[in-house]
Amino acid sequence: MISVNGIDFEKREGCSYKYDYEKMLNDAKAGLMRGGEKADPRVLELSTLRSLILDDLWFVVYFVMGVKVANHPFWVGAAREIELGPKDFTLDVWSREHGKSSLLTKAETIQFALKDPESSTGIFSAVRPLAKKFLFEIKETFQTSKILQTCFPDIVWQDCERDAPLWSLDEGLILKRRTNMAEPTISAWGLTEGMPTGLHLDRRIYDDIVNKDISESVEVMEKVKEKYDLSQYLGKDGGTHRVIGTFYHHNDPLVYIRGKKNLDGSAKYLLRLKPATEDGTANGVPVLLSQKALDDKKGDSGFNTQMLCNPTPQSDQKLNFEFMNRISRAFLPKGRFRMMLIDQAGDAASNKTGPGDSWAVVIVGVEPCMDDLGQSRRFLEDAWVQPANESEAIEQAIRMFTRGGIIHKLGVEKVGQTTTHLHIAAALKARGRHVEFNDSPWSAGKLLRPAGRNKKKFIEGALSWPLNNGKWHYVDDIPNAYLDRVRMEMTNFPVWHDDALNAMAYSEDVIKDCNLEYYDVENVPRSVSQVMDSMPEARNFA
Repeated sequence: MISVNGIDFEKREGCSYKYDYEKMLNDAKAGLMRGGEKADPRVLELSTLRSLILDDLWFVVYFVMGVKVANHPFWVGAAREIELGPKDFTLDVWSREHGKSSLLTKAETIQFALKDPESSTGIFSAVRPLAKKFLFEIKETFQTSKILQTCFPDIVWQDCERDAPLWSLDEGLILKRRTNMAEPTISAWGLTEGMPTGLHLDRRIYDDIVNKDISESVEVMEKVKEKYDLSQYLGKDGGTHRVIGTFYHHNDPLVYIRGKKNLDGSAKYLLRLKPATEDGTANGVPVLLSQKALDDKKGDSGFNTQMLCNPTPQSDQKLNFEFMNRISRAFLPKGRFRMMLIDQAGDAASNKTGPGDSWAVVIVGVEPCMDDLGQSRRFLEDAWVQPANESEAIEQAIRMFTRGGIIHKLGVEKVGQTTTHLHIAAALKARGRHVEFNDSPWSAGKLLRPAGRNKKKFIEGALSWPLNNGKWHYVDDIPNAYLDRVRMEMTNFPVWHDDALNAMAYSEDVIKDCNLEYYDVENVPRSVSQVMDSMPEARNFA
């Protein structure tokens, strides 16, 4: 056993260390050089330690930073993989508690600064306080590490806070340099707040650009993605950058970065995925944690994303737009039952609605015939989803209603004392279209009522089965903006807006009420006597 920097070390079975530390340091203390020549033991020991710090990333983590849990095969192997891999365009998504920030954000940043004190590294997180946490630990290491101050007197200040020209979490850290540069040696920045201007950094590290709070707001996640792209202009020609983190959501910034492509279609980033188990499954063998520690986390809502590095677990993604079938309008089946469904958002000019709350007007066609499971094909034939005041939304609904064929059922959401359905009926009457809203299944108008149902559960219950079983289709000439909105709502359900989904879900209420097997779409409305003749139960009831 040897001790370095006050930290004891003993070889552990299964660890493929880069060097034989015991032999190297014992030889140095004895003044024995590699060729057998003798040297001053003190000078040789310092030279050996300096070489190990500059050349061995794991050595920095264990002996300089004092991360004692790093004496493990997983940590040693991960450090070697980082050293042997590319330095630029890497995306490291590792399980929580598996050392990614210690190795890449902190240890490699310390090592990089010691190799080239004239360089500059910027650490970026979603917001600046998160990045400052990493900078704080690096700052404390330089201030308190005797091994760094002893081995690198030409780079590390003996009293950093007193001697360094810049040494703060706000302004950054400057080590000993031969030149004057605008950029600190190491600094911390935020993407959505605290983004710098005018800097040109040699190395950028992105860590903690998404967390639980950020993943619960689609607007914030989209802002992080936008700011991430803008931050690429803070680098310099020949500079490098790494992205580090853990998935939180199937549409979070790390998933966005993973999907980036080069012009030839190849992946822009090298993805190093390190789940908590050998095969990436919940029941796999742990790569680092004890079996008990891993088992204790199973069943948690974030286990798939945080421990298995799976951003799209089946249990988390409730609705998948990719399960909708694309169809050309010319191939829509004849004899469809067509309905228009309107989800209200309130008045965008008032305080009743927040930014992004939208009206949704959709036209859904249903094929009356059913399969062996009693299901019909549904067709999203038209859609309009955007913030608007009531008059604008009604005008848009009237345009959609009066173009492109018969609408057999007009459904308008009725919430509280809203009278939107009456205004729509009046506007249609002025154009020669008569729609009456009542509870009769044969009425042309239907009031869509939440009826005390949990909205998220209602949407999932109405859409998931037909969607997952290939019953939902969309017409390919719907404007891309509205198709993208539907896709966005599905991708981020249930944590984002769901205006279009709510309107689509109401189609199931209409289907249940209309007895489509008895509906004659060629002769609407049918007379009550015709319906009763075809429905013995209705005749008996009468």
